Amino acid sequence: MSTITTKAFVMNSFPWKERHRLLHLLTPELGLITALAPASERLRSEIRAATQLFSLSEFVLTVKQSRYSVRSASVIESFIAIAENLDRLTAASHAAEVFTDVARHDEPNRALFELWAYCLYEISVSDYPVFVARMATLRLMVEIGLTPCLDSCVRCHGHVDEPYRFSFLEGGLLCGKEEFRKTQAEWTTLFPGTLALLRHIASAPYKRLFRFYASEETRSEASAFADRWLEERMEKRYNRLELLEHNPTFLFS
Repeated sequence: MSTITTKAFVMNSFPWKERHRLLHLLTPELGLITALAPASERLRSEIRAATQLFSLSEFVLTVKQSRYSVRSASVIESFIAIAENLDRLTAASHAAEVFTDVARHDEPNRALFELWAYCLYEISVSDYPVFVARMATLRLMVEIGLTPCLDSCVRCHGHVDEPYRFSFLEGGLLCGKEEFRKTQAEWTTLFPGTLALLRHIASAPYKRLFRFYASEETRSEASAFADRWLEERMEKRYNRLELLEHNPTFLFS
């Protein structure tokens, strides 16, 4: 049996037998792992706070036959604001589902861990947490190589002028050449402000990723783009955000 000390985000948590919990932990060195948190549901448990959903904690893990168990843990940041607001909680849950899907099928990736850290912090403080979650998942697609072609024509790689036509089928912008228009390919027209925002999300350093101003119209169009790009590329429907559509005014007391 060996021991590992690592920082980790609690991405998901499941009850397991006698007040134990199974945790999905996102770590910088190991990627996504599953760890048993013994007796963490007990009120007097020393690791209870550190194993709460979305908390960032330092864990001391024991490893035996590739199975992890929490020996001790201490909280670094609890992100309490997320648990107290439905918009923030739903946004974090949506983003966590996508990040977990990617991490489950990818090698350990420190960039993924860092992107999640920026995403979760911004969700906890932003006036638009759901929008932040959508933009973070769009950037995640870029990080794993599923990048929309936003700087040139996806077919001829030439310059693209307004109106900006984007084909989800082909994965990029289409220029206005007559031979391309004749194909009658399905496209979505993007406003210049939306395209500028999408380009920023695809390329900005993490420290500046969420440092922008966007009008309500731009946020709406960029959100629709991000949702469709995510679901078509991941071949999965993510429906956690539908909760807010059915309960738009509900907040946790």
